[in-house]
Amino acid sequence: MPSTPRVVLFRHAPIDIDSRVKKFATTLQRAGYEPVVISLEPVGGIAGEYRLGGDIRVIRLPIVRAPREKADTTRVNNLEARRTMHRRRAVYRDRITGANTASAKALLKWATSTAKVVYLKTEDAVSDVTFRLQQARDKRRGEKDPFVLAGVDRGLPVVTDIANTLTDLLVDLRPDVLHAHHPQVLLAARDALRILREQGHAVKFYYDARENFAGIPDMEQGLRAAHEALIACEAAMIGEADAVSTVSEPIADVLRENYALAARPSVFLNMPPLTPLAGPTTVREAAGLGPDVPVVLYSGTMSWARGIETIVRGIAHMPPEAHLVIVSVPLPHPMIPKLEALAAEHGLADRLHFVGPVSQDQLLHYLSGADVAVHPLPGGSPNHDAAMPNKLFEYLHAGLPLVVSDAKLMAAFVSDNGVGRVFTSEDPVSFGEQVGATLADLPSERVHEVAATYSWQGQEGAIISLYNSLTGFDGHLPAEEVPFGSLEVTPAVPAH
Repeated sequence: MPSTPRVVLFRHAPIDIDSRVKKFATTLQRAGYEPVVISLEPVGGIAGEYRLGGDIRVIRLPIVRAPREKADTTRVNNLEARRTMHRRRAVYRDRITGANTASAKALLKWATSTAKVVYLKTEDAVSDVTFRLQQARDKRRGEKDPFVLAGVDRGLPVVTDIANTLTDLLVDLRPDVLHAHHPQVLLAARDALRILREQGHAVKFYYDARENFAGIPDMEQGLRAAHEALIACEAAMIGEADAVSTVSEPIADVLRENYALAARPSVFLNMPPLTPLAGPTTVREAAGLGPDVPVVLYSGTMSWARGIETIVRGIAHMPPEAHLVIVSVPLPHPMIPKLEALAAEHGLADRLHFVGPVSQDQLLHYLSGADVAVHPLPGGSPNHDAAMPNKLFEYLHAGLPLVVSDAKLMAAFVSDNGVGRVFTSEDPVSFGEQVGATLADLPSERVHEVAATYSWQGQEGAIISLYNSLTGFDGHLPAEEVPFGSLEVTPAVPAH
């Protein structure tokens, strides 16, 4: 191991709104490591050298699709169309609530999308039969590659595209540790590890599991084949990792049990670093709302599967003077017209506001302009019930009390710490009532006490201890008073 170990951190998407990989990289640099972050961009996206916090190298790399036969290309397009239709069907199904006009419209749209799914599945049936025959032949011939046996290239073609894009760069960087952040990058990790080790280069493998992917609810899975391929990627490589971490205690237990891991994964909650609140504006000002208007905030992933519809419908059951502000990532977002139409249908359009995201350094100040923050992630699935979203801690650091769904771990955290209230998942009335109760009795002092307890810096020591044991390096964190550093990604300044 060299005097300064190089750690290459990478995941399946751009890192701009991914605070976790940026926090890991910053912590590693603070302890004397050399982190390099790869930001995978969409096909045709931006490329080049950037810097995280001013001096951590970030390489933006657009995905380059792997070569495919014409039949395979057609099937990839078919898969994408079916994923879209499956998600739409689930949304329309949940809108069928009884004998009313809205339900009738939803039923018609559900039937139309179902017919499209049937057509696409029929179109793909012959290809599926051919694949199953090939799969059987592979097994008889002694094929051992788990990615091939699981049909990952068929079920989740982006995995092959990522490997096609990423593997050579991972090898060229000559890392001492490959730090992977998503199952979709694990084929690239496997191939890079193999090449590096064949070349005699010693390299360790670290896998950070963001979710209980096996427990993702049906509405988020899309196609079953895609979800099975995702799990196959994780199953193929998690046992090969020299270190595994995850985001909550229940997920650590599930991972160890599901994959018979020799050691329980380390748990590093996805908490923000303690930083001063600073920025030019807040969500209140961005939405054009006055100081006396109660502002209820949602910030984060826009997804039907994560309960966004519940909180829009729930505006009708909040106090009449309260407004809902949604920080949309990105803005504009394709869901916004549908949510605006939903609000207008119930006479709520003037109380729903969409505002854009801000930089990571300004985020907490931006959020602090609200009165209450909400997280509607529905409970009832293994993944959601074990989730502790980063947004919870960002809200607390912004000084906001919480109103959350009854997803088990999240609800227990809020209740046990006295920082807000819990509503019944996917129940707009319950949501509105709990928002009203929280606005009437804001637990502000308790929020600040809990926020001080839960910060990224509080677990940096454990992260570096794990890395030191992995690499043999004697990394040391700076004194507590040294600022954590910026999480902004900016273009690299060319050397003169």
